Amino acid sequence: MEPQTKRPMYLPAPAIAPDLHALAEFCAAANAATPGLEVGPASVEVRWIGLDAESTRQIFELIRAGDKRGTFTLPWIVERTGSPRPHVGNHLVLIDISGRPVLLTRVVRVDSAIFGSVEAHHTAIDGSPVRDPAVWVPLHTLYWNQHLAPFGLSVSAEMPFWIEEFALVYDAGN
Repeated sequence: MEPQTKRPMYLPAPAIAPDLHALAEFCAAANAATPGLEVGPASVEVRWIGLDAESTRQIFELIRAGDKRGTFTLPWIVERTGSPRPHVGNHLVLIDISGRPVLLTRVVRVDSAIFGSVEAHHTAIDGSPVRDPAVWVPLHTLYWNQHLAPFGLSVSAEMPFWIEEFALVYDAGN
């Protein structure tokens, strides 16, 4: 029987969606390694974080070290792709650029902010190399403009975004 997902899976280019069997195997391994955890392909959201393969690898290392404790999501993309809205308790499977599931996280806090009003407390969950708003804003302007372009949109000072703080639950790489 083919594993099923309960919602559409949107991944920005150039990430490749994971094979559903690999996703099911990853979830089974996470369940086996984590008492009380009951996740499957239909109950997780797949995400890719990074600019390329190397930046994704670096981000995974920051998450493993507890330095990066969250991610950021644009309502504009969620609205246009049918992706689920962030919520506390959501499990995120973080994949590498080739679609291999690597980390499982659980969202522990969701907040919102406006891009033109970013302050250090908004970016505090990001990895230390980009946490300073003077670094975070230009980096995320570049990053989000690439992901908004297919929708005919671009970053603006009025653009809302969600802050998703998470906890690492399972690491397939360790």
